[in-house]
Formats: sequence, structure tokens, C-alpha cells
Amino acid sequence: MSKVCKATARNARSEFELMECLLSFLGSQGYRVRVEVPNLCQSADIVATRGRWVTFIEAKVRDWRRALAQCEAHVHVADYICIAIGTHKPRDSSIRLATDRGYGVIGFDSGGNACRWLMEPRLNRDLWLPERRRWARNLREIQHVG
Repeated sequence: MSKVCKATARNARSEFELMECLLSFLGSQGYRVRVEVPNLCQSADIVATRGRWVTFIEAKVRDWRRALAQCEAHVHVADYICIAIGTHKPRDSSIRLATDRGYGVIGFDSGGNACRWLMEPRLNRDLWLPERRRWARNLREIQHVG
């Protein structure tokens, strides 16, 4: 069950509002969370770990295609990749674009003022272990949220 966040509009009004909701949601599911984590000359909005599994999440209020492009950079280091979108009902074609790549989709549910899984991610089979190990060494220096 996801925790409630403070948003009240039909859709998340800002990326900050969406991120606040995501942090609560992921924490309630047992993830340890870091924000703005560097990876290949850019940063992931959220990196959530649970056990040995690493999940990268790009959060966008509107720009679905940009989120898809950003996710491409994470394919060599993430076990799972997700897009969080600031709406409860993205277009079916957008969800298909994500799921065709194996990405999960998290939606903002204004009815419950919470985030929820719209589509769970598939395990990423393109992981490149040398790059993952290099990235993981650097991750140790970044503090968890909460």
C-alpha cells in the first residue's frame, strides 16, 4: 500500500511534487532511495535499491519522450528501469513504448494522492558488469534520502 503525499491537483503540478510522492511510495515498499545520482555524464532522478537490486527512475510531469531517452543511459548499470509520470493515466501508446523496452511505469494517482505501479519493470538483460561495478563504487559516496 502506498503512502499518501501532499498533492491535490488531478496531475502532479511539478516534478518536485512528483518526486516527493515517489520518495514516500518507494520508501513504503522497502527501497533505499538516492536522488540525482550521476551516471554517464547525466543524472538519474532516483536510484532505488532493495537488496542487491538497483532500480533507476526518471520522473517527468509531462515529457514522456525525454524520459525514454534518459532511460537509455541507464541500461548498462540498472537491474530495473522505470519512468514515473505525473498523471494517473498516461496514453496507452506511451505505456507501450516503455514496456516494449522493459521499463516500468509509475503513475501519480490523484484520487489517493499517491503513486502506484501502472506497469512493473522487467529485469534488464543488457547490464554490463564492468560498468556496473565502476558505477557502484561511486554510489557509495552518495547519501540515502530519509
